[in-house]
Amino acid sequence: MNKVKIPPSLPVLALCLVMALVVISLFSTSPMETMYYFIPAVLTNPLYLGEMLNMVILLSLTGLGITLAFSAGSFNLGGEGQLYMGALCSVLAARYLPHLPGIPGLLVITLCGVAGGALMALISGLMKALWQVDDLISTFLLSAGVTKVIDYLIAGPLSDPDSYLMTTAALPEKFRLTSLLPPSPFNLSFLLPLFLLPLFYYLLNHTRWGYELKMTGSSNSFARFGGLNTGLYETIPLTISGALHGLAGSLVLTGTYYAGIQGLTSGLGWNGIAVALIAGRKIPGLIPAALFFAWISQGAKVAVLQSDLTLELGAIIQGILFLLISSQVLRLRSKSSMEKAL
Repeated sequence: MNKVKIPPSLPVLALCLVMALVVISLFSTSPMETMYYFIPAVLTNPLYLGEMLNMVILLSLTGLGITLAFSAGSFNLGGEGQLYMGALCSVLAARYLPHLPGIPGLLVITLCGVAGGALMALISGLMKALWQVDDLISTFLLSAGVTKVIDYLIAGPLSDPDSYLMTTAALPEKFRLTSLLPPSPFNLSFLLPLFLLPLFYYLLNHTRWGYELKMTGSSNSFARFGGLNTGLYETIPLTISGALHGLAGSLVLTGTYYAGIQGLTSGLGWNGIAVALIAGRKIPGLIPAALFFAWISQGAKVAVLQSDLTLELGAIIQGILFLLISSQVLRLRSKSSMEKAL
């Protein structure tokens, strides 16, 4: 008799929803109305729905980057900076190559963003391969430093003199991704996760490269004694992870804000880690995990706008969910209890 396998993250997700509903019930004077705006109302408005789907696209890409790094035994905590760097490189490309025609120009801008994110992660990868510098520390510190520099550039040399906001000049119309669900930012970039996730799933699970990469991630010593160039498998996945974050940064610029705004990352780099954990660090689970995370995040925003849920309380709910989701203890316990039950 075949045993039914329940994903280990499912009980944690259910607990997240229960905790959110408990907090709303305790602090809202009209909990039923708040719960409506928190859960189903997201699907009833094109703006709310489009923003959620756009977030799913970006989280799928950053979650894929985190998952690839995990598979190789690397830890990329620099997603925020890599995403920000991707957006900055795209801003610079649009600024200094304004004569490029629409679609080719958009492609060049996007590739510049990809290169910017990849370069940041490549530095950490090389430091790990050459000098055994912990990539968890190097990616985080590099990201923290670069973020401050980019903040300065946006507020200073690259700022828009005609705007009172901390922003660069707006992108020309020809370099913007057209919305498919106005007035939301949802656009054609949804095709990217649909192409990239199956591609990397195939590469990881059906090619020699993927097998050797996962072997390096499982046991670096075993892979090294087996003759593999472990330095290569430590550097390339981390670089690809940075490239995917850079791609997400470029898409935030060309598809959401249309200008380099301070803080445009909005935590997408960190949230990509949460999405990868919800998915169990498995590529097939990334889109459902991103959908769940985006739904909760968008639901909290809608509830804050439409009900008596305060901004602080909305942030607390999201913080509780992030804490539960990222709790490996809960995940392991739930997995262990399910295995015993089955």
